[in-house]
Amino acid sequence: MYLTLAIVFSIGFGVIYAIMFYFGFGLYVILPLAIMFFLLQWYLSPAILKATAKLRYIKDNEYPKLHNMVNELAKEAGVPVPRIAIAPTTIPNAFVFGRSLRSATLVVHEGLLNMLNDNELRSVLAHEIGHLKHNDVWVMTFVAFIPMIGWMLAQNLFFGGMFGNRNNTSTLIALGMAGFIVYFLSQLLILSLSRLRETYADEYSAVSTKHPEHLASSLLKITGANAVATQQQVAQSQTIAKNFYFVDGTASKTEVQEIENHKDDIRKLLPNIDIDAFIERVKAEKAGFGISSLFATHPPAHKRILFLAKIKKGM
Repeated sequence: MYLTLAIVFSIGFGVIYAIMFYFGFGLYVILPLAIMFFLLQWYLSPAILKATAKLRYIKDNEYPKLHNMVNELAKEAGVPVPRIAIAPTTIPNAFVFGRSLRSATLVVHEGLLNMLNDNELRSVLAHEIGHLKHNDVWVMTFVAFIPMIGWMLAQNLFFGGMFGNRNNTSTLIALGMAGFIVYFLSQLLILSLSRLRETYADEYSAVSTKHPEHLASSLLKITGANAVATQQQVAQSQTIAKNFYFVDGTASKTEVQEIENHKDDIRKLLPNIDIDAFIERVKAEKAGFGISSLFATHPPAHKRILFLAKIKKGM
């Protein structure tokens, strides 16, 4: 994690500094601007997430079972109890976000409450609390700063060079392309970090609940539900911050195929989960299978399940 952070910021600030230095800005101008952009993103991100996800914060007398689970898990993890919000979508998922641990919000989709049993729901909530315990809320917000700046600079410089009436057009285009490279490389590193953080959260849930199979069962159900949903339904159920969610619904169709390819291993390690029934149910809904993406925010579902199975075997 620290290595990824170091590389991201070395690449990002190095190239961004070179670009701004070319235009005559000194360190005393570049540094305050960078800090200002980061603080602005840190401050506005939660508000943007709230608006795009159409969240409704629940009162203390609503969903008592959910409140009790979150309170117990937060106390066990030693973190402040997050506020709880419901997202009005039938596509099951969950995520946490916030500017800090004390301002964190745990979001549960309505579809998740309707699909999972109590044990499975607790395992997913433990996964999200694990993100809080590992400070993933501010870590992922912090690292997202570099690609955002790289993208902004790239767009302005590249298209300014393409369509502007300036003598240094070729230089602007070259600097803009450098900005795109910064965005691309830093984004790949951040996505790798995101997958690592998801693995840590899975491990925390498995160890804290002492039942990895509950989280594995949740993964199957949630992945299957996202796989049979249309791309439009999945897109509407997730905000732009896919790395915050329990699963990336946009990758679920491909992941169902991978689960089928590894069903013998999964069945051997987790005999209580009916893999065949899961696969047949998804196929009956005529879910198509997409292609894998290099820009995955989460480890593949079958790898997460096999990882949980190994934890159970160790227990």
